[in-house]
Amino acid sequence: MSNGKERRKYKRTGKPYYMAALQIKHHEGVKTTSAGGDWVVLKDLSAGGALFSYNKNLEIGTLLDLIIDVSKYTPAINCVGRAIRIEQSQTHSTRHFAIEFEDIDEQARGRINKVAEEIIEQKAKLL
Repeated sequence: MSNGKERRKYKRTGKPYYMAALQIKHHEGVKTTSAGGDWVVLKDLSAGGALFSYNKNLEIGTLLDLIIDVSKYTPAINCVGRAIRIEQSQTHSTRHFAIEFEDIDEQARGRINKVAEEIIEQKAKLL
């Protein structure tokens, strides 16, 4: 159903994958106070959001505090994402989640977008 235009506002990295620590926010606007968090692998990272697999129950609309490691050369990105799509795996008990970044500063968006552009350029050189 494509008319030749890219539907996405931001470029996606595809592979490689990125690590992120996440905590579920229990109340909108309130930081999570529990220690630690779960680690997930982000796929299709863009400045607008990401995909990941997770074995816990989340509902659409769930807010997540995220710490994303996009590069060993730059500081981690702290942001908030909202679950916008959930798919159950056919072969495992894991679920696949799409999140949209809600509370992320423009500098962090720019860093993610720069990483995505560099990966896209590297892939183009290999073709």
